[in-house]
Amino acid sequence: LPYPPGVPLLMPGEMLTKESRTVLDFLLMLCSVGQHYPGFETDIHGAKQDEDGVYRVRVLKMAG
Repeated sequence: LPYPPGVPLLMPGEMLTKESRTVLDFLLMLCSVGQHYPGFETDIHGAKQDEDGVYRVRVLKMAG
């Protein structure tokens, strides 16, 4: 877990690379826990839950 609490794992404008995969897997795991165990949801800033309960994050894709 990030320490101290509130430290961002990803920053706006940060490019996601292979090295970011561990962070993304951690965030996906947190989303999965909340979907499978109601009451244990977490607040992931920037991730929005849609009507199907799936978390989404708006990103820009590099051209090319």
